[in-house]
Amino acid sequence: MKLTLTLLSVLFLALVVQTGAAEPRLHLIRPDGSAVPIVVAQDAAPHTRAAAVELAAHLESIGGVRPEVIERLPDPLPAQAIWVGYQPALDRLFPGADFTLKLPEEVLLIGNENHIAITGRDRWDPKHSVVEGRRFPITDQQQEYGTANAVFTFLQDQVGVRWFYPGETGTDYPGPEALNIAPFQLRYHPQFRSRIGLFNQLARGYIKENDMQRWAKHQRLLLDSFTFDGGHYFKDWWEKYGETRPELFALQPDGTRGTFPKDPMRRKLCEGEPLLWQTWLDEQEKRLAAYPHHDVLYTMANDSYYEGHCTDPRSRAWDPVPTETDVRVRMSWANGVTEEWPPLSDRYVRFANKLSELAEARFPGRDFLVMMNAYGEAGKPAPLKAVPRDNILVVSVHNFILRHEAMRKEEKQQFADWAKVSKQLFWRPNLGNQGGTQTGFPDVPFQQAMEDMRFAAEHGVMGVFFDSLFEHWAPNAPFFYLLSQLTWNPYADGNAILEDYYRRCYGPAAGPMKEYWKLMERTRQKMVDTIALPRVSVLRSHQFYTDEVFRQAHAHLTAAGQATEGNPKYAARVAFTRTALVHTEALVGIRALMEKAENAPKEREAIHAQVLEKWTAWEAMAEHFPPYSIATKRLGFDPSVPKAERGEKSTDSRRIMGFHPSSPLSKRALREMSGKGLDLE
Repeated sequence: MKLTLTLLSVLFLALVVQTGAAEPRLHLIRPDGSAVPIVVAQDAAPHTRAAAVELAAHLESIGGVRPEVIERLPDPLPAQAIWVGYQPALDRLFPGADFTLKLPEEVLLIGNENHIAITGRDRWDPKHSVVEGRRFPITDQQQEYGTANAVFTFLQDQVGVRWFYPGETGTDYPGPEALNIAPFQLRYHPQFRSRIGLFNQLARGYIKENDMQRWAKHQRLLLDSFTFDGGHYFKDWWEKYGETRPELFALQPDGTRGTFPKDPMRRKLCEGEPLLWQTWLDEQEKRLAAYPHHDVLYTMANDSYYEGHCTDPRSRAWDPVPTETDVRVRMSWANGVTEEWPPLSDRYVRFANKLSELAEARFPGRDFLVMMNAYGEAGKPAPLKAVPRDNILVVSVHNFILRHEAMRKEEKQQFADWAKVSKQLFWRPNLGNQGGTQTGFPDVPFQQAMEDMRFAAEHGVMGVFFDSLFEHWAPNAPFFYLLSQLTWNPYADGNAILEDYYRRCYGPAAGPMKEYWKLMERTRQKMVDTIALPRVSVLRSHQFYTDEVFRQAHAHLTAAGQATEGNPKYAARVAFTRTALVHTEALVGIRALMEKAENAPKEREAIHAQVLEKWTAWEAMAEHFPPYSIATKRLGFDPSVPKAERGEKSTDSRRIMGFHPSSPLSKRALREMSGKGLDLE
């Protein structure tokens, strides 16, 4: 009897402890089937209102009931509600909470047993809500979109929605129990204020809204707070000023100005010419008059970093004296004239500093940054003496992500050297195609990405722009997802993000799918680390994507398919990934044949006929690829165009260079294929 009473006492005590420890939860769908309403601030910014509507739609997808969206302050206040955007009523509903948002894009999310507040710093000017985009106007422009990003943060972190890749099958909803929200609080502001540059070709004003752009929005990339133009500012200056102001342009060794390079968009300027400074200031005044919220003024030199730079003594006075450094860059001019000269980093910094000083005098009280590039052999080394002013934004074009280890080490050191002297730093790598990013191969260096995004953040980077990740989602979906999550928070646990991805995306197939992606990571890493030159590695892909690699990959996907039988959601995601494998297998086989033709000129015509047969077979497959799996248009194939109208592949397409008879290897690639420096092992 004593033992029985003791057991009952223990059970009762455990029940009391469990009941006492249980946190009260706000049920977004109440027991009676009604939904907690969403109250939007009456003067909310456009994207705040739009995000509230999206919030209601997502909650309906989970709970089967659509919450009412109220765009005014209810009287009386509801007993329970989700509040989107700051409203004075929140001070009473959350006593002691500080809703002040002092930092760019800062978000504050807080919930108790009756209310949830989703707030963020919003800045917008209705008088300037339509702005010029890269291709077409952008409507509903804001300077900051904090509340909208707070809504997507709430849906991901508190509710548990996942957006793995664009389209319906890429969205994963939790069960209805996820709508029972325990008390919480989160305050955060993203270090990277420029984020859509990660997928710059999904930016607003570049494409019209579609599933890919919505995916970028849900990842909190699209609605960022810092506008970045990743190009070269002066590329239209010859067209505008070449005839009337030739003194603006770089002095060539033959005494002419603006005559080299041949491409007018690549002609350099005379940085030491005062009329240039004045002309630039006048242009900035017009820009700011048209749109007063510009946060950056551009000074980036035109492309072709080794060609046509100014030899005017006023410009060269900003360079190190050649005796001060042993580092040299081979500069070139017309008629084959070349010269070994120190890097131009000091000149670029002093030019940007001069324009910054003049802009502060012309536009007093304005808060802006002046942007310059650390680009190419001429600009990547850190300056020897010059120090950027505090408002100079140095755009680092140091290419260590996706690259082989030898290049990564050198580029990271140069990046770190710039970080030591720069108050403001931006990271804009040129990605190239060494791992098959552009070709649609699985270019998925997961561990490298975790290391590199944190490295950039720890060195003070305030934004990213990658040139370029193309829209091949099937071969890269978890990598794109990981990069996106780390762009919002570069200090997050990347391995935990991947584990969550495998579990939520593939369900019962998480194990074999994880092994598949690890195999893809090892294979691309071996290829890239073995072959040093970035244009060459993907051209040797058949040496690394061997029959054994493909056998293992198919085995993993077969196991995943078996694990998802009878579960359409997970089976569709495995099938989506399988698209990448059959695509990669096809193009690797094509590349092997193309190399055979390159090495056997007498048999080339017959081998090319085999290649064309394989392309025809690939196109037949590609017509049935799932949406967003492989960006076939990037490879010269648009399945929506009738076969009779397609024509040949583009002969100048770098993305299929060496993969199609109409796009043979360039002379440079042929030299690299036969030259030294390919084997790092």
